Amino acid sequence: MSRLNAEIPESHYDIVEGKNFAQVAAVMPNGSLANNVVAFTWDGEYVRFSTIKSRQKYKNLVNDQRVALCIVDPDNAWRYLEIRGHVELEDDEDRAFINSIAKKYMNMDEYPFDQPGDERVTFTVNPTRVRAEYVHRADGKPENIGVTRD
Repeated sequence: MSRLNAEIPESHYDIVEGKNFAQVAAVMPNGSLANNVVAFTWDGEYVRFSTIKSRQKYKNLVNDQRVALCIVDPDNAWRYLEIRGHVELEDDEDRAFINSIAKKYMNMDEYPFDQPGDERVTFTVNPTRVRAEYVHRADGKPENIGVTRD
């Protein structure tokens, strides 16, 4: 994994550390866009999410590694993160990653929804652009916390 090209500002750590969900946009084989909601983790450096190999999301991201995520503050929809970049994938054969998702979001030790034979993969987002927005502050003025670009 290469070093981050763009970083999440400290002002928005709570958004990636909480039990929030990310909207993940990826490119379909015909060039149109697909958007899915995913549970994710952030380790202080990388955002990661999971899927199974039979899903279109997997096929899209194997075909074209470009990705865009939007993660919204649940208490203020005008405050959010947009992360653009590329994904790298890794098989989750021991299910350690998906089980960490189950622990974070469901307080369960094992993810309960996969079927026998489902093959899990973990996507790690290598950001090239992070936009941290807080459109309406308490004083009503728009604020762009910061944008880092490639």
